[in-house]
Formats: sequence, structure tokens, C-alpha cells
Amino acid sequence: MPQLLKNTALISLLTLVSRILGLIRDASIAFVFGTSGRTDAFFIAFRPFDLIRKLFSEGVLSTSFIPVFSKRLDTKGREDALAMVFSFFCFLSVAGVIFILLGFIFAPVIVGTIAPGFGDQPVSANLTVSLFRIMLPYVWCILLVALCMGVLNTLGNFSTPAWAPVLFNLIIIVSALVVCNRMGVGIKGLAAGVAIGGMVQLAIQIPMMVRCGMVGFKPVRSLSLFFQRIRHPGMVDVLKRMGPCMVGAAAYQVNVMIASFFASGLSEGSISYLYYADRLVQFPIALFAVSVATVFLPELSRKAHVGGENEISLIFTNGAKLVFFISFPAMFGLMALDYEIIRLLFGQGRFQETAIAQTSDCLLYLVTGLWAFTGSRIFVTLYFALSQFRLPFFSGIISMGMNVFLCFLLGQILGLKGLVFSVVLSSVIGFTILFLYIPGNARIDKRDLFVSACRSLFISVIMAFLVEKLSIIWVETAGKIANGTQVAVVVLFGMTTYLGLHLIFKTPESKLLKKGFDQITI
Repeated sequence: MPQLLKNTALISLLTLVSRILGLIRDASIAFVFGTSGRTDAFFIAFRPFDLIRKLFSEGVLSTSFIPVFSKRLDTKGREDALAMVFSFFCFLSVAGVIFILLGFIFAPVIVGTIAPGFGDQPVSANLTVSLFRIMLPYVWCILLVALCMGVLNTLGNFSTPAWAPVLFNLIIIVSALVVCNRMGVGIKGLAAGVAIGGMVQLAIQIPMMVRCGMVGFKPVRSLSLFFQRIRHPGMVDVLKRMGPCMVGAAAYQVNVMIASFFASGLSEGSISYLYYADRLVQFPIALFAVSVATVFLPELSRKAHVGGENEISLIFTNGAKLVFFISFPAMFGLMALDYEIIRLLFGQGRFQETAIAQTSDCLLYLVTGLWAFTGSRIFVTLYFALSQFRLPFFSGIISMGMNVFLCFLLGQILGLKGLVFSVVLSSVIGFTILFLYIPGNARIDKRDLFVSACRSLFISVIMAFLVEKLSIIWVETAGKIANGTQVAVVVLFGMTTYLGLHLIFKTPESKLLKKGFDQITI
């Protein structure tokens, strides 16, 4: 457990760096381009690639690949594991090339499908097609990056894959501020930055893969032996799992993408408002839920192979408690400071007052489902570690189906707010299914988790009340430094109050946090 906490702390730290740069990246895009038809076109074109990245780097490939790879590494040895990696490398390379070719040819059809509202806007539609084609090489890179991440995480290397998004964000920042803004290339330079960023992400993984002995190839004397080597049993097993994993692990990302499709028929800028709000919600999701899931999945998979149900219960319960412990105060904090945070991060350049108000409204609605987004991510990890795929699959299907129905219904009534609220409601439904039907062999005490979550929720409400009282000293100012200082003071006060209340009440969560901190610092 101490090593798990240390790895989680490391991943969280690197993720924090990456997410901060991600916010700077989005602020740079907002500064240069604001919220307009151009940014709507870029975000619509980028959304499928971002979804693929989240599916493979943060979800489907890890959850389907790591349990199989871990088992074969333990039972068959490193030679078999190397053969499995080579087999999967060939498969993903071919799949990536095919996707690029088909994507280039059918780009107009794809754009017409993912942005039906652009049908009456030929300029936006044509720009989206061009941006989509420029970013196509990113797919091949991110597929192989995800494979490297799964292999390295299984071998206990979490830092190298975690550094990759940092470099990606840096490249996008340079593209926005230097290439697009100063060199006058326009938003197509931003799309080129995405493709180049994917190549850099892949490049930094290769040396560590070589060092771990996971890059190698034995020459074969016949074509039949070559194809026999490509069709590794482990790869076939992973492919069987990928479909259910894709639906179960990425329901939230797909739901946001569906909401973006509907938003393409609303007023100009709606897609951008939703994108920026989602980026802020993704911050705590990636920082806590994804970090915990990334570190805990290999360990849970190993325990499942050797029948360590009690250890699985302890590891998962502690991880879930910590995720809820942080998710609820983060949710109330973003709700209380939605406008101030949006103005601080994005309120400059061409990102004007209307954009700030609309984006903060989106954030206020979307963040109410943060506990369900993070909860689903950690619960799906448990199911997949136990090779339980059916329930996450049906949970994802139900969530996405409800989202389409609610978007169609609430979008007509409430507009963009209705679309955002649809994402929240559908995610709550999906999480409820995952929570109610936890596999019995995991021996998870649902009552204990529920009480722990309610405890964190109750203390978060008290914290939010006290933060609201503190807001009476808030002074409206146009200065970035003054505004940022006020936000920082309120956030620090909220964090201190929340942790202080847990310590005063001597909650089990505070004891768990203190124990984990002591183990990390040893």
C-alpha cells in the first residue's frame, strides 16, 4: 500500500503539472482566438481525437490491456509478454494508418455527422474538414503512446507516460502564441501543433520501452510464421475486451461529445463554452480519479489473479474514499468560484464578457456531476480488474442512450444549459448502476463507502457555507494579480476549512490521509 500511495502521489503531481499547462494552453487559445466560428470548428474537429486519446490513454486500452498483459507476464514470462507487445504494435500501427486514410477521404462525411448544425454554415464546415485532416496523424501516435503507457505502467514505470501530456501542452502553447499569433498562420497552425505534439509524446516513450526490454523482434524465415507471430493469443484476448471497455470507461467523454454535436446547432460559440467548462471539470477528474485508477489497476489485476479478495477490498475502498474525499470539496469550490475562475483563466484578449458569463454558466451546471464522473472512473477500474465487463458495458449504453434522449429534450427547452444538465443526469444514472451492482467477490462494503461519501459531502457543504460568508469581503477588480490573489485566498481558506473540519471531527478519511502522508514521506 505505501508504494501505491507513493506512485499515486507521483502521478498526481505530474498530472497537476500537465493540467496546469493544459489550462495555460486553453487560456492561450482563448487569448488568441476568443470564442468564435473558428474556435468552434477547431474544437469540433479536435473532439474525436481528444476522445480517442482519452479512450486509449486514460481508459479502454489500459483497462483491457493491463489485466491481460499483467497475467501473461506473471504466468508466461517476459518473452511471451514481448511477443504480445510486438503483436499489438503491429495491429495498432495498421489500424492507425487505415484510420488516417479513411479519415482523409471521408472527412466531409465525418464532419457532417459530428457537427450537423454546420450544414447551413459552409465556411465553418470547410474549415472543420481542413483542421480534421491536419490532425489525422495524431491518431497513429496516440494509439502507440497508449500501448507504451500500458506496458510501462504494468512494469511499475508511471513517470514517463505521465510526462508525455506535459510536452504536448507545451507544443500547443507555442503553436498558439508564436505560430498562430505572431506568424499569422491562423488556427490551422494550432491543428498542426496537435499532430506534432503527438509525435513528441511517442518519441519520449521509446527509450524507456527499450530500457525495459519491451522493444525487440526476432527475424522469421517465412511469411506464414510472421503472421502467426502477429496473431498473439494475448492480443486476441485484449481485442475481445476492448468493445465493452470502450463503452464502459468512456461514457462521460462520449456524452460530452454528444452534447457538442447538439451544440453545433445553437448560437456561435456554444461549442467553445462547453469545451472550456469541460476542461475545468476534467482537471480534478484527471488529477484524482484517473491518477488513482492508473496506479491501482495493475495492482488490482494482480490481486485478482491470485485470489486476494481481502486485499482488493482494502485497496479499492481506500482509493474510492480518497477520490470522494477530494471530489466533493472540488465540486463546491468550482460552483462557488465559477465566474471568478473563468475570468481569471480565460478573461483576456478576445475572450470577452459574454464568453466568460456563458462559460461560467456551463461550468456551474457541469460540475454538479463531478462526484459521479470521478466515481464512475474508479468503479469501472474495479470491474475491469476483476474481468467483469458486462455491467460497465450496459451501464455505459444506458448512460449514453439517456444522454441522447435528454439532450434532444432539454436542449430544446433550456438550450446549452439543458445539454450540460443532460450530461450530468446521464452520468449519475450510469454511476448509480455501477455502485448498486458491485461484484460480490470483491467484498466491497457499499454502506461504508456511502457513509464515507456522505461525510465528505456534509463537511463540503459546511465549507461552502463558510466560503460564501467570506465572499462579502470580495472586491471587484479588473487587475489579474488582484483577482488571482483573491481567488487564491478563498481557495486556501476553503481547503484549510475542509481539512480542519475533518481533523476536528476525527473522521476516518482524515486518519487515512494522515496515514498515507506518513507512508509517502518515509
